[in-house]
Amino acid sequence: MILTEEQIEYIATNLEFYGIASGELRADVLDHICTHIETGDLDDFDAAYDSAIRQFGGYQALSGIERDRYLMVSLKSSLWRQKLINIFGCVSACMICIGILFKFMHWPGATITFFLGCALFIVAFLPLFFYHGYKDYYKKAISK
Repeated sequence: MILTEEQIEYIATNLEFYGIASGELRADVLDHICTHIETGDLDDFDAAYDSAIRQFGGYQALSGIERDRYLMVSLKSSLWRQKLINIFGCVSACMICIGILFKFMHWPGATITFFLGCALFIVAFLPLFFYHGYKDYYKKAISK
């Protein structure tokens, strides 16, 4: 069965309506559905289209595809953000502890080490920590 431009446009509109907002993902799913319809042995467009949608798991699964794509893409940035939080937290905690130790021992550089540790904690660690918590909350809200 050869698809017409109107039928392809109908499929693309339905994909957007049923929750696939990303243009790149919509083009890929549209290509898969059109290929399934054109290589199938059904001559009726409606029956072939229903068969292709069932192959994807129905209309509910289409919105799940968009959600899963977002979660997979955001996983890499989430891991990178968590590594930065761990690095800044450890470095600032070590600098604060070393600054306190130097202060107790009356060694030079105590004040600047303590100050830089506190500054790193306030300027880098805390904003990243709260931003990461916000993004995790948003990701959990989307995944439900």
